[in-house]
Amino acid sequence: MANISTNIKIDIDYIGAACNCCPHSLDWQNGPRLIYAVTNSVALCSDIAPFSIRKTFSGHQARVNCVKWIRQEQRNSISDFYYFLSASVDKTICLWKGIDDDYRICTSLVGHQNSVTTLIGYQQSSNDNVYVASGSADSTVKIWCIANTLATCIHTLDLQNGFAITLEFVPLDNHKNVFLLFVATDKNTVNIYQVSNSVIEQVFVLSGHEDWIRSITIQKLTPLQWFVATCSQDNYIRIWQLSFDENNNQTNVDETILKLKRSSFALKNSDEFSINVNVELYSILLGHEEAIYGLCWYPNTDLKKVATTILSASMDKSMVLWTFDDNQKMYIDKARVGEVGGNTLGFYGCTFSPCGSYILGHGYEGALHLWKIEEIDNRINLVPQVINSGHFNTVEDCCWDKHSGRYLLSVSTDQTTRLHAEWKRDEIISWHEIGRPQIHGYEMKCLAFIGSNQQRFVSGADEKILRVFEAPKNFLENFSRITKINVDEDIARAQSLPEGANVPALGLSNKAIFDSDENQTTTIANDENPMTVDALYKEGFFKATVLSEPPLEEHLLQNTLWPEIQKLYGHGYEIIAVASNPSGSIVASSCKATQQNDAAIILWNTNTWKPVVRLVVHQLTVVRMVFSNDGRYLLSVSRDRSWSLFDVDESDFQARLHKRISSNNPYHKRIIWTCSFSHDDKYFITGARDQQIHVWRVKEKSDNDNEQPCEKNYLKLNDSVTAVTFASHLIQNDKYFVVAGLDNGSIFLYTWNEQISWQQITSIAPPLGFHLTVNQLCFRPSSLSSSSYYQLAGCSNDGTVRIFSISLS
Repeated sequence: MANISTNIKIDIDYIGAACNCCPHSLDWQNGPRLIYAVTNSVALCSDIAPFSIRKTFSGHQARVNCVKWIRQEQRNSISDFYYFLSASVDKTICLWKGIDDDYRICTSLVGHQNSVTTLIGYQQSSNDNVYVASGSADSTVKIWCIANTLATCIHTLDLQNGFAITLEFVPLDNHKNVFLLFVATDKNTVNIYQVSNSVIEQVFVLSGHEDWIRSITIQKLTPLQWFVATCSQDNYIRIWQLSFDENNNQTNVDETILKLKRSSFALKNSDEFSINVNVELYSILLGHEEAIYGLCWYPNTDLKKVATTILSASMDKSMVLWTFDDNQKMYIDKARVGEVGGNTLGFYGCTFSPCGSYILGHGYEGALHLWKIEEIDNRINLVPQVINSGHFNTVEDCCWDKHSGRYLLSVSTDQTTRLHAEWKRDEIISWHEIGRPQIHGYEMKCLAFIGSNQQRFVSGADEKILRVFEAPKNFLENFSRITKINVDEDIARAQSLPEGANVPALGLSNKAIFDSDENQTTTIANDENPMTVDALYKEGFFKATVLSEPPLEEHLLQNTLWPEIQKLYGHGYEIIAVASNPSGSIVASSCKATQQNDAAIILWNTNTWKPVVRLVVHQLTVVRMVFSNDGRYLLSVSRDRSWSLFDVDESDFQARLHKRISSNNPYHKRIIWTCSFSHDDKYFITGARDQQIHVWRVKEKSDNDNEQPCEKNYLKLNDSVTAVTFASHLIQNDKYFVVAGLDNGSIFLYTWNEQISWQQITSIAPPLGFHLTVNQLCFRPSSLSSSSYYQLAGCSNDGTVRIFSISLS
């Protein structure tokens, strides 16, 4: 196998992914860019709106629980490196070092015996050591000192049977390498420790909360006056003031002034220093109705006075911006924002942007919520902004709209189908999720677009039925405004279609909403009895909206569903694969199977939605099916290590076996996961768990099941082949362009023809590529595609949907 001499440029156009559904999994304020955890990796976003993901960095074998920028007190120059931390269920912590969008693992911290759940880091200046505090489910807190790339655990706190929920780690300004460590435990208290390289000692306990403390944030008014804010599941925020007295003077307290009780503790370090610290409960804030998970002081900029503005995020679906009122001498909630509607829980965390002009929250289902802060005449307006979104679990399948690839659909085990498209404005183009056609109660497994002249798709989930959806009128109108793509023909055809859809209470089917329905559901007659079930539990969540930019999470949840037009019953077990022929007249489907009768492929007539043929050939589950580009053939691959090619007669909806290989064939020794036809339908390709790819001729046929591949020189890769596809053009006039995705997340680009066989062009690896199993790859059927430019979409177990642009010369 030779390497081909081709100039190639690969860029990432889009990475769609949600934040991991856990606290501490996002950070922005302490570093130059937004970072957040995405399954086993860390997503690094652009530094300009709409803050799209640029790269994802993976150094862990399991889910990332928390990410954190290392706080740097002094930066000597703009070329200094930044650092961030990631901690995982795999018991390890990675320290990443880099600048702009290029980061690499500097060192790994290994020592915890269980999942690492919280961490914090600090560096005085770019030449100093990095100090890290980490808390784990193994009931310990470890303090690490990292010099260059050498990491040393200098202290371990044993919390016996308890554990640390959150940490804060703050240096004493006038004493090098001496810190105060704040540890919130499951005892509803914050333990304060004095930490140096040689000693760790508990000096005080902050008590008062009645439930777990979820976040601690500290801001220094001066080096000798700190404000410590904590938030808890008891719905309260408490703010303490710490006053440091380095001369140990006893302050004269005016007994006539009514003040909350004061306490004090001493910091000592042999004979070097002795500091008295006064602790005073400064304020208690109550404004949330559920547990508060996120808390964040306004960043240290010149825009606001220090310790006067704080942001909180709660499970009651709201975020509150509190500011200190000098007249009333108390914190008041200046602005309140949050989710409205939907069946989701609230926020897991919040942060300001580094400059303090944005606030960001991340929610229970991984969604990001961004607002811009606008201050007018001492009033604060929070303006919703567009930001990246995506699936929060394994993405199982994706496919392009067959009409020139106007948008991409993807399905996931997060029980949703999502629609991704370009947002065009002022010569700027960025990809976004602009619709959520299906929000289901089962994990989604597969989908297929039906035909090129109608906006329909069919999807399968962990249930026995297939569901068919059609685009509503409101979606098509908004799609046209956002993407600047002319869909007048579709809108004209959609005049008889519903405006939108909603999911009825206790239902799984998207119910169509027409104009008259919408008006009825959004108005209540005066004489209507409000105590009836229909009046109390309205089903009319949908409201037609006019959008010129990608919808926010609330709109995606409620206003972008597609009505379900058909259910297809026929399979006995959960649906695994589905495919549609190019004209959209036939849909093929398969389900889980352990015996031949259950492994039947069912062909459906999309005019009548009736099953027309059962193809019983395979012994075990059919995992992938694909129709040829002319619609004359259907190819299926199975867990039984065989493939089957069927002749399909579209005119009378019949199909018969054309040729196949048996389960004991000498070519594929393991499960065949994937298959694809060449653009001219002369060849098809199969990829399997045995790490091999074979190319087969479509027309040639042997008398028995001993079909032979085109040439003996098969392609052997370094892991299971889980996705493979042909491009829509020949390159260099006579070579087919083939892309293969592997179980380890790698993507390989090859050329192939029968004379020269396989030639590798290049590969796509992290941080641009996937980190876990590639589940599907598909080229965009766009008019922009040529023999030198392609757009390749893919989805993966790493929870991302990615679109690559490939330029060949």
